[in-house]
Amino acid sequence: MPRMTTDLLARCTGHARRKRDETTEQFLRRITHLYCSEKGIDKIEGLLKCSNLSVLYLYDNMISQIENLSSCPSLTHLYLQNNHIRQMANLSTLHRLTKLYLSGNAITVVEGLEGLPNLNELHIANQRLPEGEKLLFDPRSLLAVSETLLVLNVSGNGLDSIEDFTCLKELKQLYACDNELSSMKGLSRVLVHLSMLTKLELAGNPVCQKHKYRDRIITMGVRICMVDGKEVSDTERQFLVNWKAIRRARRKNQTQVTDPLTNIETIPTAKQILHKGPPPLTMPALPPRQLPRRIKQHSSPRHGYLTQQLSHNIVATHHERSKQSGSIKLPDIVSTYAAQSVTMDFKRKIVDSLSPIKNPSAQTHVVPVLHK
Repeated sequence: MPRMTTDLLARCTGHARRKRDETTEQFLRRITHLYCSEKGIDKIEGLLKCSNLSVLYLYDNMISQIENLSSCPSLTHLYLQNNHIRQMANLSTLHRLTKLYLSGNAITVVEGLEGLPNLNELHIANQRLPEGEKLLFDPRSLLAVSETLLVLNVSGNGLDSIEDFTCLKELKQLYACDNELSSMKGLSRVLVHLSMLTKLELAGNPVCQKHKYRDRIITMGVRICMVDGKEVSDTERQFLVNWKAIRRARRKNQTQVTDPLTNIETIPTAKQILHKGPPPLTMPALPPRQLPRRIKQHSSPRHGYLTQQLSHNIVATHHERSKQSGSIKLPDIVSTYAAQSVTMDFKRKIVDSLSPIKNPSAQTHVVPVLHK
């Protein structure tokens, strides 16, 4: 296996050229970039002379451990993709590191980021994990970079949730393609916290098959301008925001209905939503003999039929209540029962379940409630 000797490093400096009267050590001390990718290197070494090194390319090698980087305090970019690294270690001395590339290794736990106060990008996609396992994240490491991390790539790591990333308040780009994400609710809980997110890549996840997936993502992320490689136009965003506002207003208007006999709040039925009665009418409390006539005046033909006996029961039940409240909303009383009456059998069942008020032996008569 090739080793990172002084001669090898001197040949991997890219466009930098050694001066005529300059020694190799002086040259290495001056360089800022080293291109040691695809060299078959299995160990990081020989960097003691590279004190001004800022960018180190070591991808596509045979490296199994991160080590011997303490002599490069000025390092800002570290490329270690497609090696055999199993553990994230020995990074605490790289205080100036801003970009870390570790995709295509065999790392099982994201850790050791506590000493990287300036880390902006972390690329750790497509780890070679044991079958059935997923990439894990140390909460302490994520918290340590929560104020600086802007780009995170965790694609292809078997993740079924990204709720660990809620602490990354400054995150602007999240790549989580080809995972096992399937819950829109889980995504919504994350996107609420990632208020700075502008780009989201989730292609290849089961959640992408959900109904109106893209629309829901756009409405959940107020700053997202790119979803799965497709730009979000201002027109599309404004349309979806307006659509969401209309839906919220409709849900707010669908107030709960109170049963006038049992005082139990029930969810409005489809017929009640589609066939709403006239606007609510508030009036002073009426005596029992006048309330049936007022009900008849303020009822709609769409409400169908209302039995006379049911009217008397409504009067008897609400008379005492009206004395205390001082007012009765007539359409609420009528629509609760009349709007739910669909068939004559259903009306008769309601009437039979009510105890008669005046004459128990009197036959129930079903009369139409007409609208003037």
